[in-house]
Amino acid sequence: MTSINNPNDKIDDPLYNSRLIKNYIEYTKKHYPEVDIDYLLSYAGITTYELEDQGHWFAQRQVDRFNEILTKKTGDTNISREMGRYAASSKASGAVKQYALGFMTPAAAYWVVKNLASRLTRAHTFKTRKLGPEKVEITSLPNPGVAEKLYQCDNRMGMFESVAKLFTNKFAEIEHPTCIHKGGDICRYIITWENRPSLRLRQIQKYLIFLCLLACTVLYFFIPPIFWVAMIFLSTSVILGISFYSEHLEKADLAENLEDQGDVAKNLLDEINIRYNDALLVKEIGQATSKLLDIQSLLKSFVEAMQRRLDFDRGGIWLANEEKTRLSYNVGYGYNPEIEKVLKKSDFHLDLPYSMGPAVQAFKQQKPHLVSDITEIEKDISKRSLEFVRLIGAQSFICVPIVYEKESLGVLFVDNIKSKKLLSQTDISLLTGIAPQVAISIHNAMSYQKVQESRESEESLRKLFEKYVPAPIIKQYVDSGEMDLFRGEEISITAMFLDIRGFTSSSEDMEARETVAFLNDYFERCSIVISEENGHINKYTGDGFLAIFGAPEPIEHHTTLAFNAACKILEMSGRFILGGKPMGIGIGLHTGKAILGNIGSQTKIEYTAVGDTVNTTARLQELTKFFNEFTIIMSRNAWKELAGHPHYPAITNLGMQKIRGKKQKIEAFGFKPLKDYPPSMAHGDRVLMPFQGIKGA
Repeated sequence: MTSINNPNDKIDDPLYNSRLIKNYIEYTKKHYPEVDIDYLLSYAGITTYELEDQGHWFAQRQVDRFNEILTKKTGDTNISREMGRYAASSKASGAVKQYALGFMTPAAAYWVVKNLASRLTRAHTFKTRKLGPEKVEITSLPNPGVAEKLYQCDNRMGMFESVAKLFTNKFAEIEHPTCIHKGGDICRYIITWENRPSLRLRQIQKYLIFLCLLACTVLYFFIPPIFWVAMIFLSTSVILGISFYSEHLEKADLAENLEDQGDVAKNLLDEINIRYNDALLVKEIGQATSKLLDIQSLLKSFVEAMQRRLDFDRGGIWLANEEKTRLSYNVGYGYNPEIEKVLKKSDFHLDLPYSMGPAVQAFKQQKPHLVSDITEIEKDISKRSLEFVRLIGAQSFICVPIVYEKESLGVLFVDNIKSKKLLSQTDISLLTGIAPQVAISIHNAMSYQKVQESRESEESLRKLFEKYVPAPIIKQYVDSGEMDLFRGEEISITAMFLDIRGFTSSSEDMEARETVAFLNDYFERCSIVISEENGHINKYTGDGFLAIFGAPEPIEHHTTLAFNAACKILEMSGRFILGGKPMGIGIGLHTGKAILGNIGSQTKIEYTAVGDTVNTTARLQELTKFFNEFTIIMSRNAWKELAGHPHYPAITNLGMQKIRGKKQKIEAFGFKPLKDYPPSMAHGDRVLMPFQGIKGA
């Protein structure tokens, strides 16, 4: 046979439905309550989550190891046969039981045993042959590659015995003339059962009616009429009595059958309702995950869904702090205000070696803990933990770890205090299935929060950085990903140099704090004006600054914008009092090509403009010290660009001037301050007050 020649072909293939193992678990809990179920499952490599899933199938290796350890722990070598017999009353086989009862008679149920078996195993092929009204033959042949064990044959015999009990309340009798485990080529089972009394009486009634009719017909010719009539009356009475009693038994059998059907249907409906609520819970958690990214709102939505969909009186979520030293209550349901105050003030210590409470162990071991009775753990937890558990009124509870990629984030806690419903492995399986979703959602929310914080930090840094580097330059580097910080480019710009006249001597009597405050106030106002004209201050030179128009983003008419800014600043500066009189300034303007880029070293860089245009602008500003009446002095290039400006006629040609640092003279043009500026040149409605902190003001 294939199963003998290749015994390991399908040893790890999914062959046996989880309901088979659940039958074993249910039987063990009932008859051997001292056996540790978790140890049995762990030894067999079976998780509770797999066990609770009716659509899960286990491998030959797993069921072999489970039977091995179960037999060892119980000491019952015949437990597989007994377990098969127990299947008739097992809750785990409820769906199969309902399917069998649907055929109403054992003969019909055995006839479709192939359909019944397919709900429990994929390891065998079954055939059924009717041998009589109350006898069938069933053959079982392992599928190719399946290495079945003798205990499975015994279990199958027990299950065949139990099918008849569903209908007759008695086990069927099994003959097993050939067995593959004893040298046979196939497993053959001869199954005989007794029908219910009501059916036997029905058969007796049929035979009795026939015999009475025959006897009455024959005796009509041999006995007196009065005796013949009496015999007919007696026969009819007996037949009617048997009929009534048979009908009574039949109704009782039917009522029992319907009760069994009702129990199975009720269990099935309860299961459907539980599954429906579980599905809705998963759906609602998914919706919350997709919509909520605030951790607190997310967890609140979770516990609200748990309260609606799960059959627990109370529940809550405890989260670990960032250092993983404390577990703190975050959100829950079912707790009265007094208990919730206690929960919010109480933490579970994760950093103390003697912390052995269920919540701490669930968190550290990343395994769920079910405590069916608080007295079970009184000796294993600290006095403080025991007082806490008693204070909140917990009797039995479940702690499930919330784990994301092997990192514990917290624990999920549920218990019952009103319904007194026993907590079970099914509850653990359900919560174990929910916890990863909670963990993923918490992680996503935390990641989003960190991203938001990072964005806020980045925005703050950007704003700070923009005080040193123009915003367009920052955007240019961020958008392009350009890492060449020292790349420069030649651009046509208008440069403006400004210097405060006599500031050094006038500020001698000022305190350092007052000096800085004065300059900051003045430069802030100048910066606003320059920004309004699409320029930016590139660098400060003590009591002056360099401003650039037309870069880093090229713009048209940048000379006009620079001149407008200079006029506004000139008008504004006259409102500042320095040394007891209106503050004087000098401004130089020049239009030309300049190299703009980052200048400096790997440790210190500065975005600025360099070249002859910048140098010339600085020298033109110096000329304002010699031409006192001309506060703004510009080059020919700038003057030409201002043609058509309202103030263009007020600009005077100062002739060729020798400037420091140049061999050749350049043509300079001066602009005198106007007493009455046009409305278009006024700087809004702002009123600039004199700086009162300066002595002599």
